[in-house]
Amino acid sequence: MKFKKIFAIAAVAAITLLAVSCQGKTQPSPTAPKQTQTAIPPARYARMLGKGLDVDWVHFPKRMALYSPEEVKAIKQIGFSHVRIRVKDDPSPELLKHLDRVITDTLNAGLIPVLAYKAEDFKENPNEKNFQKVVWWWGTVAKHYQNAPPELSFDLIIEVTDALSRQPETLNRLYEAAVAEIRKTNPTRIIFISPRRRSDPELLHELRIPSQANGYLMAEWHFYAAGPSKTNPKKQWTVGTPAEKALITKKIEAALAWQKETGIYTWVGAWMPGDYNHGNHYSIPEQVQFATFVACQLDAAHIPFAVNSDTKFYDPINKRWIPEMRPVLEAVLRPKCAER
Repeated sequence: MKFKKIFAIAAVAAITLLAVSCQGKTQPSPTAPKQTQTAIPPARYARMLGKGLDVDWVHFPKRMALYSPEEVKAIKQIGFSHVRIRVKDDPSPELLKHLDRVITDTLNAGLIPVLAYKAEDFKENPNEKNFQKVVWWWGTVAKHYQNAPPELSFDLIIEVTDALSRQPETLNRLYEAAVAEIRKTNPTRIIFISPRRRSDPELLHELRIPSQANGYLMAEWHFYAAGPSKTNPKKQWTVGTPAEKALITKKIEAALAWQKETGIYTWVGAWMPGDYNHGNHYSIPEQVQFATFVACQLDAAHIPFAVNSDTKFYDPINKRWIPEMRPVLEAVLRPKCAER
């Protein structure tokens, strides 16, 4: 589907979404009529995703309050193709109303929205109650967006961590149940599943493909989601030694091997050019060097990716890109691969 069609569909959605009720039982999102939608095969969807940005527009209350369509447009204008919209709360009418606005603005800007659920309770305590909560969450959200444009996709769990990371069979059982629930209302929407141990691509082989994947399934994996480290040997990056580069290429090679074996396309849902959440120990030139190498390697492998995250690069209060971070953004979006 060309972006002109996306704009047309989203324009309809922008008008009709105003009718969504904020009281009582959640109703399906009144986007474009279902019969006008054309499913997007994973091969094409992977190409369309290109490079994206993780965003917290529907994640934290303070960030939600600062959300603006201006930021959405800025993300598109600078060169990104998609956003990974992270959500942690239950799909109340109020939350869905805000999410409707975000998704409509995203489509209007020509960006692809990937909706990702945090599933915190289930990750920390993967008991039957929390298992069913995840299935219910996706069933509710899927029904609400059953008529949304096919550019919208579902990322079932943001990152498999905590107790769940030690239970691969429980994770596979969850994917089976959640995909089956989503397929009741969204038979051909793209769905992402991810491996355990913080979505480690070297564990993609543990995934059991859900029986109702229906050919519209992709896998999400990531690395360096909180950035590299100057001391941690598992994600070390100092000056880009051969060993440090090998840590990166080994992960990409694992994903490519799994793709070849299964025929299922993958997407990197998060990587971070610096250790912003852990002391910010990398200078801008060091971040550019790391970002250039990672972006070039993923580009060469034809694997789409999203960078973590919006507030590291964009100032939502003053509605502008953070000036000192522009070189890092350029390295992500337009890396000079001959210099890597």
